[in-house]
Amino acid sequence: MTRKNFQGMTKQELRAYVLQHRDDQEAFHALTDKLREKPGIEITSTEQMHELIEARLDEADVRDAYTTLEEIAATGIIPFEHIKRELGI
Repeated sequence: MTRKNFQGMTKQELRAYVLQHRDDQEAFHALTDKLREKPGIEITSTEQMHELIEARLDEADVRDAYTTLEEIAATGIIPFEHIKRELGI
C-alpha cells in the first residue's frame, strides 16, 4: 500500500480524502494539524459566539434574498436592475 503525502495536499484535498476514507486516522490527524496551522476566529465569550452566529445568518439571508430577486427578474416581468434600484442595492 502506497503511503499518501498528506502534507502536500491542500485543506480541500485532504478534507475530501478524509471524507472518503473515514477510518484513516493518520489522514484525520493530518487534517486537524493543517486546520490548526492557520487558526480561525477565537471565541472568548458566549456573547461573541452569538454575535458571530447572527452575522453569519444575516449574510446568508442577504444571499438568499439576492438569489430570490434574481429568480424574480428571470421571469422577465420586472428587470433585475429595476428591482435593485427600487430596493436601493
